[in-house]
Amino acid sequence: MPEAIWISFAFGLGLLIKAVHLPPLIGYLAAGFILSAMAANPSIPISPEPTAVLDHIAHLGVLLMLFTVGLKLKLKSVISPEVIGGSLLHFSITALVFAPGIYLILEVSWYTALMLAIALSFSSTVLAAKVLENKRELRAFHGRVSIGILIMQDLIALVVMSLAAGQTPSQWALIVFGLPLLRPVLYKLLDASGHEELLVLLGLVLALVLGGLGFQAVGLSSELGALVFGAILANHPRSQELAKSLWSVKEIFLVGFFLQIGIDGLPGKDAIIFAVA
Repeated sequence: MPEAIWISFAFGLGLLIKAVHLPPLIGYLAAGFILSAMAANPSIPISPEPTAVLDHIAHLGVLLMLFTVGLKLKLKSVISPEVIGGSLLHFSITALVFAPGIYLILEVSWYTALMLAIALSFSSTVLAAKVLENKRELRAFHGRVSIGILIMQDLIALVVMSLAAGQTPSQWALIVFGLPLLRPVLYKLLDASGHEELLVLLGLVLALVLGGLGFQAVGLSSELGALVFGAILANHPRSQELAKSLWSVKEIFLVGFFLQIGIDGLPGKDAIIFAVA
């Protein structure tokens, strides 16, 4: 079971990084990169390839992370002018600036250049949310605006990926617009769940089953589903209690996410040059 060795290695580096007052997630990423680099040495009996178990753990961590972010999110912070205007302006400028350069330098088609430019306009919701949460800035003005812009980017990415792949969500995806009608039922479930393990299980059901699996079944992003179900409960008085009850589970699963990034491989020379540019 290589995952046990990887997690132990992540703990050691995370503890070392924390000792120098840096976020432990840097240690988890470093652990993944080091494990990936070990692949060059055949005498080390550690498989550097990501396994199905690690992939599932990483995905569950992302869903729980976005669910807890949704629990701290207010709808008005997403539809505010600074969020909509800022996200669309950033998206447009990035695409217009990078597309011609990619077309000329890489000698690809205009369609490919545009797709690459659009990809460069997206950010990592998980990494940004994790940093803001660690600094307890999710509820600050800049934290709310940042998460709002990231949500807008995720929605744009969903549309772009659907168009690029020639796929459209199922007709059942329209059910999503009726989810706010479930708020009274979800509120009652949250009130009836008490303060112990049933509360944690309710969070897992909403984030992973209804949000993740439910949205995926109708052709939508599972990450978006987890975020939406968290946002539906954001105004409930016990929403923060639910977020705290899921905290340790979410953090453990997110270790798998950062490990997976590192184990996927060290960035090559071309990737580093492209990222710097």
